[in-house]
Amino acid sequence: MKRLQYIIWCSLLLFVASCEKDTEPENFAPVPITGETSGITRFEATLSGTVTPHPDSPQGQKHSIYFLISSMSSKLLEKVDTITGTRKAENEYTLTLKDLKPGTTYYYSIESSSGHNAVRGTIKEFTTLSTDDPSVTLSLTGKTENSISVSGIVTDEGGATIQARGFIYKLYSEGSNDPTLADGTTVTGESGENGSFVGVIKENILPETAYIIRAYATNNDHKTGYSQSITVTTNQLQVPSLTTGDASDLTAYSAMLHATFLSDNGFEVTERGFCYSAESQTPTIDHPRVRSELEGNEFTASVTGLEPSKTYYYRAYAINSKGTGYGEAKEFTLPEVQTLTLSSPKVSNVTTNGATITSSVNLPSGASILEKGICYSTSVLQPTIEGEHIIDPSEGNNISVELKDLIEGRQYYVCAYAISRDGTFYSVPAEFSTVQTALAEVSNITLGDIDISSAALSAKITKDGGTEILEKGFCYSLNTEMPTIDNTLAVDPSEDMSINATLTGLEEGKAYYVRAYATNKNGTAYSNAVTFTTVQHYKPAVEGLAEIEVNDDNATMEARLTDNGGMSITECGFCWDISSAEPDITRHKKVIATLKDGVFQAQLTGLAYNTSYHVRAYAVNGKGVGYSAYVIIKTGSSAKATIADMTAGNPTPSTLDVSATVSADGGTEITERGFVYSSKGTPSVEECEKKIVMEGTVGEMSATLTGLTGYTNYSIRAYAVNKNGTAYSNTATARTKKTDPSIDDPAFPGTRTIKKK
Repeated sequence: MKRLQYIIWCSLLLFVASCEKDTEPENFAPVPITGETSGITRFEATLSGTVTPHPDSPQGQKHSIYFLISSMSSKLLEKVDTITGTRKAENEYTLTLKDLKPGTTYYYSIESSSGHNAVRGTIKEFTTLSTDDPSVTLSLTGKTENSISVSGIVTDEGGATIQARGFIYKLYSEGSNDPTLADGTTVTGESGENGSFVGVIKENILPETAYIIRAYATNNDHKTGYSQSITVTTNQLQVPSLTTGDASDLTAYSAMLHATFLSDNGFEVTERGFCYSAESQTPTIDHPRVRSELEGNEFTASVTGLEPSKTYYYRAYAINSKGTGYGEAKEFTLPEVQTLTLSSPKVSNVTTNGATITSSVNLPSGASILEKGICYSTSVLQPTIEGEHIIDPSEGNNISVELKDLIEGRQYYVCAYAISRDGTFYSVPAEFSTVQTALAEVSNITLGDIDISSAALSAKITKDGGTEILEKGFCYSLNTEMPTIDNTLAVDPSEDMSINATLTGLEEGKAYYVRAYATNKNGTAYSNAVTFTTVQHYKPAVEGLAEIEVNDDNATMEARLTDNGGMSITECGFCWDISSAEPDITRHKKVIATLKDGVFQAQLTGLAYNTSYHVRAYAVNGKGVGYSAYVIIKTGSSAKATIADMTAGNPTPSTLDVSATVSADGGTEITERGFVYSSKGTPSVEECEKKIVMEGTVGEMSATLTGLTGYTNYSIRAYAVNKNGTAYSNTATARTKKTDPSIDDPAFPGTRTIKKK
């Protein structure tokens, strides 16, 4: 095992004879000499060196002998474990390195260590061999008139893994260059053992023709090596020779193929025909094929079961004992299907034993009608020309046929048909019944009001069959497309020729099949079947729930009604809860909103501060309650306002100037602010001499208090009110000035008044 330990050297020259400790004299160190490198390949190299002990070394003194190796630089070396087991001779050592990198320079040195000191030989270097082009050989293993078999061997991978191998060839001409991947035709080789590979060259190979061929191999270093080229001339033609003709009589699904037989080249032909493919441009007999007769030089075959609008490649072929000969490859593209559409048959002139059936053919451009007519049956719902049918010999696109010799009172199914180049096309079926002399006739049903569980129907008895109508009404079913009186009935008890009834107890949102009927003694007559679907109602659909505004104790929500479920909305709004992720209107709080233009909005009140709520929008109709997906809202928190910078000054005998700042609204609206003052203590809104209300919310406010008493101390506070209460500033105190004396004031004691004369 190799143990790699990085040793970083600051200076290689300083460590050539360095010692780790001074406990052993330096002159006892052995003499290491780094040898040369041998056996250098792309991945391996063998290092050598000698270590000669000092003659004065104490007996039994042991040294570890090892090599240092690095691919980074001569200053960063990797330590390799002691290699005493690889001693070649006395004092001689070697080390074989494996798994090296191609084209890489490595630095190495031999070193001896006693455990106290270490001495290294000189540092040398070597470089592994670089990757190169692979080396390839080529051999011819066989040839025919239209194929060449070759083999190759990769003798040297060029120092990297082979990723591709094969053969390259081209027509030989005098002075032509050897083929390369850039200008030749490539055949991928099938890999074998020990680097061998084989291949068969077939594409566009002609008899008695010279080709120049090389083997190649490419490694994962993107280097390609080529073999020596060989020139091979294919054998003389011995398989049959023939020419492929053009395709004719193309339909959407078939084609007629033609060919000319030229020669059997001396060997009897046992099979000939055509091979074809939609994928390969050079089909062989391994692809689908169709055989032809062996007589005559000209031969054909019809290919069927093809796909419309698709391109096919084909070749004539002939087989003798020497192999298979092919004509040149050709192609054809099938046209689109000439689809004929026919109108639904119309039945008229119905008698006891006959009827007139008409239809028309929608003919696309370029199409023609080969045959047209009407097919009919008493048992097959969609009759075809495999059964009873009548041809309409007339020209043009219209079809009109008289059915004769029908059975009285029998139901018939009819389809119009038309045959084109690409097949037989049918109309949708129709049905009718021949006249039954004693059977009533009933008109088609007219649908009236259809609701969730009911449907109003009407029809008429157009003929009573010459006898009393015993019962009339409607028969209906969820599953039977042609219901009869064996199904559910709605009987009309009236005695006239009209049939009216309202079907009740129906299932919501279901499709029903219904026929009117009339029964006399000879049987029951039915109308054509119609289908209707009862109304389906749903719970309302609510989407787009969003918060418009979320405050500390309320929130405004909005939602959108996307579907009323087919019914009137009786209520809409919002419900909410702290814990339930799906609050509902039966167990949790709700608020009713007003729906306008499909949108409704409402305010959720009484919410707790700083609390998360699950909220859902809802809408109610006759089917129940429809809820939106929930959203989570979180209320905020608010407090009293904050007031700062309360001052009072500039006194006069009757005024004071005051100011303060509402610095914060507490997170909610300020409804009132101003100043209160008193000369008898700390004022409040409730107890003060006067309150001065100021406009505004957050920000500075100032006022002049008037009507004050001179030379009096006043206490003044600013205040602000929000929903959480009244906030006050600090109390400011100030004294008004003395009142200036007046002549009308009383005199001081001990004075007299001097009257002017």
